[in-house]
Amino acid sequence: MKKKLLVLSLVFVMVFSMAACGSNDTNDGAKTSLVIHDSEWYGLDVYQLDSTAGAQGLNSSSLFQWNPETNTVEDKVCTNWQVSEDGKTATFDVPEGMKYSTGEQVEPEDVVASLQHGLDVSPYSDGYSNIESMEIDGRTVTLHLSEFRSDMQYYLCAGFVVVIDKDELDTMSNDELMWGCHPYGMYALAEDGYVSGSEVKLVRNDGFTTSNPLVENKGPGKFENISVRFNVEEFTQTEELKSGTADMIMSISSDQKLELENQDTVKLEDTTYPNITYFEMNTDSPVFADINVRKALALAINREELAEINDGMIAPAYSMIYDSVQNFSPTAKEWFEKNLANNPEESKKLLEAAGWKDTDGDGIREKDGKKLQFTWYAWTDATRTPEKMAEQLKAVGFDMQIEAIDWNYVYENISADDYDAGIEWLSWAEPMLVLNCCYYDKNAPGNTEAYKAKVEKAAHEVDTDKRTEMVGDIQMDIFKNVNMIPMYAELSFTAINSELKGFNVLADGSATWNDLSY
Repeated sequence: MKKKLLVLSLVFVMVFSMAACGSNDTNDGAKTSLVIHDSEWYGLDVYQLDSTAGAQGLNSSSLFQWNPETNTVEDKVCTNWQVSEDGKTATFDVPEGMKYSTGEQVEPEDVVASLQHGLDVSPYSDGYSNIESMEIDGRTVTLHLSEFRSDMQYYLCAGFVVVIDKDELDTMSNDELMWGCHPYGMYALAEDGYVSGSEVKLVRNDGFTTSNPLVENKGPGKFENISVRFNVEEFTQTEELKSGTADMIMSISSDQKLELENQDTVKLEDTTYPNITYFEMNTDSPVFADINVRKALALAINREELAEINDGMIAPAYSMIYDSVQNFSPTAKEWFEKNLANNPEESKKLLEAAGWKDTDGDGIREKDGKKLQFTWYAWTDATRTPEKMAEQLKAVGFDMQIEAIDWNYVYENISADDYDAGIEWLSWAEPMLVLNCCYYDKNAPGNTEAYKAKVEKAAHEVDTDKRTEMVGDIQMDIFKNVNMIPMYAELSFTAINSELKGFNVLADGSATWNDLSY
């Protein structure tokens, strides 16, 4: 009797499963399409864009893959990246057998034409403008460089340097390329697949192959079609993911995180792109001219508390450079955490020694008849964190007045040296780009020729181990001057169907799509 019931149960499950499969399923029950909620796509020619959506890696593939764990350039579309000892030439190969969705093979001439297109139109072309000329020998490309620059490697591994067919680059205008080109990637735009402001429909490129060592699937994607939808309200995104109508939300809000993090049918993946939010102080300000006051402020900030009140959407930061960035220096981070972080008692001692005392009992320290008071420029959409910081600083004797203004005005005031202190944010996966942008205070040591020379020397260093050491030393210069203080990194999460496999997130927050399957 038990055997009969078991058989009947299995039959029921099979029938139910078959009934549950819709038009997006094959006869064996495997899904053939995906629905992804993403930020808006503004074109397929990424060279002309200043930002891309999270899922655009489906449509176009970077030349190489940066492995943040080994600090090395790895194969992807192209292979065998080599830089000469003098840093004046770089070579790589373009493998045979890779095909665009049009059926045409990817040729070395396409890669050279694409790089030249980037030099002509990309807002990020400065990152590889050290390329003076390019030549082809068989399937090997040689880049002749004016000088080696580490940020060039970063851009060749980023989503803004891809391969577009030379014939399309030669025959299409820039406007036509935006939605008419066929970049080399796992998926291509379907016929009439762009719905302005709403959706892109992608179809599988059956001619796709990759040399990326970080993925198991070296061939075409496992789904036939992908619908990428944008400008969909959060509630609808969330409900569709929970019900199985959608398979992925590329970037969720804090409210969505709270709604989804305990759902059995959903799993969250940390896809944080390297970024640091930091506290910048004007060394010309009467309050912050004294380095001991700057040290006291750094010590008073409790980053773990800031993370707690932000529902897990930020993480404490103790370095100007995110942990996953190439040439990240753990030495500098460890020094900052030990000497300049989370120690309010030491903060009080420094202020006392510097002559700042609370003589009237109001909780705010004074010196020479002036209060330990300053104005901090914050962003209008970020008030919870500043208020908590003001509370932490008041506990040691600071009076921080918050002025919440638009980001552009924050930047303008800091650049004009018209400020006491302000919030700043850097988001780069390459340390030289971070270090070059670190200082806005016109009179800070970071704006000296000596500082700039150190950054330039590090950028030109071919040996990655030596470059890591130099990046650490430069950060130590920043930390010991203490006119900027790393506070936190904003976290980003992708929500996916818990049964979806193969969404592999790398240390720098980027994801591979090749292994994606149910």
